[in-house]
Amino acid sequence: MRIVFISWWWPYPATNGSKIRVYNLLRSLAEQHQVTLLSFTDPGDATPDSVLHLQSFCERVESIPKPQYNPGGMKAMLGYFSRWPRSLVDVYSAPMAKLLWDMAAEKPIDLLIGSEFQTMRYLDLLPRIPAILEEFEITSFHNQVENAASTTRRMRAQLTLNKMESSARAQLERGVVYTVVSETERDYVRLFAPRSQVEVIPNGVDTHIHQPDPTIEIQPHTAVYNGAVTYNANLDAVTYFAHDVLPLLRARHADASFTVTGGTGTVDISGLKALPGVHFTGFVPEIAPLVQRHRAVVVPLRQGGGTRLKILEAMAQGVPVVASRKGAEGLNVTDGETILLADSPTGICDALDRLFRDDALHTRIATNARALVEREYDWRVMGQQLLRLVEQVARKSIPA
Repeated sequence: MRIVFISWWWPYPATNGSKIRVYNLLRSLAEQHQVTLLSFTDPGDATPDSVLHLQSFCERVESIPKPQYNPGGMKAMLGYFSRWPRSLVDVYSAPMAKLLWDMAAEKPIDLLIGSEFQTMRYLDLLPRIPAILEEFEITSFHNQVENAASTTRRMRAQLTLNKMESSARAQLERGVVYTVVSETERDYVRLFAPRSQVEVIPNGVDTHIHQPDPTIEIQPHTAVYNGAVTYNANLDAVTYFAHDVLPLLRARHADASFTVTGGTGTVDISGLKALPGVHFTGFVPEIAPLVQRHRAVVVPLRQGGGTRLKILEAMAQGVPVVASRKGAEGLNVTDGETILLADSPTGICDALDRLFRDDALHTRIATNARALVEREYDWRVMGQQLLRLVEQVARKSIPA
């Protein structure tokens, strides 16, 4: 089968959650099908080595510079009059559209896959070809409405949400199949498209690459958050923990520390860095050894959607996780067995304190979590789910 995969993220090296998902699913697809990758790129992405690596399993690899959303620009302003959210109007790429049209003219395409909502519009260019929109996520749009700081901002966020739902509904009704990473995400989609096909394919982890390293010395009274604060949900979680939880933890363990990994971009972290016990590492090429030096991974997320790669990776590496229920949303975890769940500052502090003091609990959580990800969340399992869906969708007849 000839599959064209359109990616918003250049997938290699896989340096963030979206890239990790695309990379692993591409490899699974390429094991059984001829896959052409059409990917947007940020500056410095499509190096000769990275292109060569992707060509080792993709039949063809093409890159297009990623358009940047400029909300104050003329194109974005005209988006107010479009049926599409204006961000999708502004970042629509004519070169990507032409590339896709040219490819369809060269030889038949059996299936189109677009990764993330930024690729939605390209699926409409070839409406007679069966299509999948992979990893659709609308929770963040609901969060923007709920967390809007003013009535005007709430109205704008609601307009964006309405347009996104309307655009997605139109695609679903014409036969595009959507995948999402959690039951919660699917429930949101079914609110506006109750009879459409939406399949849950959770995020995964490579359990062969991510393994516990018994030679690494664990530092006592340490917690780590492995996520870049350039993403608003991560910044909120880090700020919440640093201000509301860490002081409680340091009252019990004076040397308790909180490490945050990932790039900080243009985010002002000076106030957070000044807090006792808070450390930022910046981007770390090899994050596993750093994470495994900590006694626990903490994921106190309060917003955002999807299933958390940071949790799955920590579990695979044998590091116990303390998470909010929002943070662990979509994962088949059991409180007290594969994870510790808490939603209040005191609850999170208590959970970390237990892991700091109780070696048996620490070992039990780590062992059970590792077994869980091997059984249910290895990327090979997710790849097989997508392959089955691809076969099913390719056989569908598309309404005229």
